[in-house]
Amino acid sequence: MLSDDACSPCGPGLARVLDAEPLLARAWTTLPRRRWPAGARLLSAGEPAHDLWFIESGLVRLYCLAPDGLERNKSFHAEGAWVGAGVPPRPAPSPYFIEALEPLQVVQLSYAELQRWSLQWPAVGELLVAGLGRVFARLAAREAELLLLDAPDRYRAYLSEYAAIAARVPLRHVAGYLGITDVALSRIRRRLGIGGRTGSAGAERQP
Repeated sequence: MLSDDACSPCGPGLARVLDAEPLLARAWTTLPRRRWPAGARLLSAGEPAHDLWFIESGLVRLYCLAPDGLERNKSFHAEGAWVGAGVPPRPAPSPYFIEALEPLQVVQLSYAELQRWSLQWPAVGELLVAGLGRVFARLAAREAELLLLDAPDRYRAYLSEYAAIAARVPLRHVAGYLGITDVALSRIRRRLGIGGRTGSAGAERQP
């Protein structure tokens, strides 16, 4: 049910902790399960972030809205990943939007519950610290990509990082992630031999 290497806020090992802590595993089963249709917004920029969501099925994007009205995609997440905002377990206004790109089913964990779990089960706190370290490392790598790589290399980095889900992300959102136009992305794909509206590497799908 839980992917050790995809639990971005909690770090690897959550599945093992649940296996080792029967009471925690039981608490996990009592958490709310929620569903959203494609296009639904889980959280808006500026809204208080009080919850984390574990994706059981579906795909989401995290994005910011620039002053000129353009959407800049921050990241994409699918099954086995956690999404949220701020620095749990401290609620804070979200710096970005979270939107479902596909019908979504999630497990919802409040920051308050996460804090209680961290106090009751020290292993949860350790996972949270490790997971936050991974998040900050990824933010640093993302910043370096934007500063140091040209658009074709940023696209190659995207295909490498998101190999498992690249074909599910609409190309207009990939362009927004790379900071380029749809036309520029089409040119890069043609140069790389990735043409048309379908394919295994970043195929365009209508949301």
